[in-house]
Amino acid sequence: MTDDFPTNQIYGFALSGGTGRILYGLKQINCCYLVYSNNIEHYLAMLLHDQPSYVLGLGTYSGADQDQIRIETICTNQFRNDYVDGNEKQKVTINSFLSENSQMKLAEATGNSHCNLVSCKIMQLINQGKLNAQYTFLHIPKRMKPWVTTETIDQKLIEFKQTLQ
Repeated sequence: MTDDFPTNQIYGFALSGGTGRILYGLKQINCCYLVYSNNIEHYLAMLLHDQPSYVLGLGTYSGADQDQIRIETICTNQFRNDYVDGNEKQKVTINSFLSENSQMKLAEATGNSHCNLVSCKIMQLINQGKLNAQYTFLHIPKRMKPWVTTETIDQKLIEFKQTLQ
């Protein structure tokens, strides 16, 4: 990282399912990226090159509890009922840089989707010391209005940035 690259950058990415509109509506994000199954490795390479301080991921959630944004606290090495690495399930803790409040709650439900795959790969890079960043993944309820979600996440990011000063 060069001396002229700003510190405390927050990079955000969104997976398919409508979260792109939310991501690009966030005012507190320094770099936005839409991640699809065919560009995951490109995004990871960009993170390694740029070394942002914080990475925020967004994905949709269609399960129960549609009243709160879910802050995921674990991911696994599973993707579509296969293992990304190894022959057995491994849980990896995600130490989110955002905390829960009345609109956001801690959860453990990344499942075996692209949300989990990308989270697992980012956490591997962090745990290997290759990516010097903190990571948060938010599952956005499908029923939540995009403008409400954007406002909620932006407010939480403002509060987080105030703790850094």
